[in-house]
Amino acid sequence: MAPDDKDDIAEIVRRFDQLPDDAVVPTRVTAAVHGVSPRTVRRIYPSVQLSPNRKGQRVGTLRAMSRNEKPASP
Repeated sequence: MAPDDKDDIAEIVRRFDQLPDDAVVPTRVTAAVHGVSPRTVRRIYPSVQLSPNRKGQRVGTLRAMSRNEKPASP
């Protein structure tokens, strides 16, 4: 998934609970789901390289962090 505008991001956020733990979402989606800035996501959250210029975060890791659990190693 490559959200290019706010509508795409909003759609992914709406479907976030349906995504499998192995799914990877872009940083902007992580920021929207967790209510932080994209910069905070880049500094604090573990990331996965999607392409040379893009990173994202695993949904399972985000869920674990929401529950204050230690994320599983990829």
